[in-house]
Amino acid sequence: MCEIGEIKNLASASREEQTRFIESFDHVLSDMDGVIWTAFKAFPDAPECLTRLKNLGKRITYVTNNTTVQIDEIHRLLQRFEFPGDKPDVVTPSRAYINYLKSLKFSKKLFVIGGKGLKYELKQAGFDLAETSAVPLDETLPALMGALTDDEEVGAVIVDYEINITLMKLQKCLTYLKRPDCLFIIGTADKTLPFPRNGPLIGNHYFVKLLSELSERTPRQMAKPSPDYNRFIVENYSISNPSRVLFIGDSIEEDMKFAGVGGYKKLLVLSGSAKKDDVVRWTRGQDAKPDYYIDNLAALNLILGMAQSRSNRKI
Repeated sequence: MCEIGEIKNLASASREEQTRFIESFDHVLSDMDGVIWTAFKAFPDAPECLTRLKNLGKRITYVTNNTTVQIDEIHRLLQRFEFPGDKPDVVTPSRAYINYLKSLKFSKKLFVIGGKGLKYELKQAGFDLAETSAVPLDETLPALMGALTDDEEVGAVIVDYEINITLMKLQKCLTYLKRPDCLFIIGTADKTLPFPRNGPLIGNHYFVKLLSELSERTPRQMAKPSPDYNRFIVENYSISNPSRVLFIGDSIEEDMKFAGVGGYKKLLVLSGSAKKDDVVRWTRGQDAKPDYYIDNLAALNLILGMAQSRSNRKI
């Protein structure tokens, strides 16, 4: 276990140390939910913080595991709250799925557990989605046997977050995954997801684990913290020197582990999943250990503002 002093609050660091840290990176990869907003409501001073970073010459890229909303809508929300960035600056598993499938010249049907946003992106990219009926099945043996007929035109199963997930949808996944030629691709696999009212939400972890065990298949993950998702970002966002990249996130299991996979600097914010006890009683190992933590982007914005004032006085 790490000692309490080993993970420092950036706000408590000396001015010189804060300046060295700010100057140590050129590219910021920022998580979204729990970092810049919650339930798509911007945190105080978060837009100003990222705008300050951009004005300092830092490239800003948003990296999320959330596929429930279309990328166009995410971009509109960024614009509404005056966050810096254009549509290509938003990275989601949807983009990674599409990139991977196109690299394979995939032409069969996709069976998708996921929200409307994900299904829209896949259809827009030209993929054919197998039907996932929302009509309740008659509770009879003939109806069940008919529903579980294999469709060999389905060449891949994608399991992402879906509010309307059902036992029958999972059962259909298992039917397709019994064929070795059917790809098994997943997105987020968290046990829980932060939610402001009566949360947390139940995540995909146990559904993915169930399908993996019963099918005896290991899925390819296209979401944080997987190396495949990082590889997609490195190749498509011109990352040549990971040590000059800062990842800002609120989740230890997703964000800090992902930053460790990528070899990035790590700043953990306590405005989402992670709490003060997580950094005080550190038990997660070195790969996920943040360089610093901070309460929220408002606190980081204050540091950036003071650093800018000191720089202006020297001119």
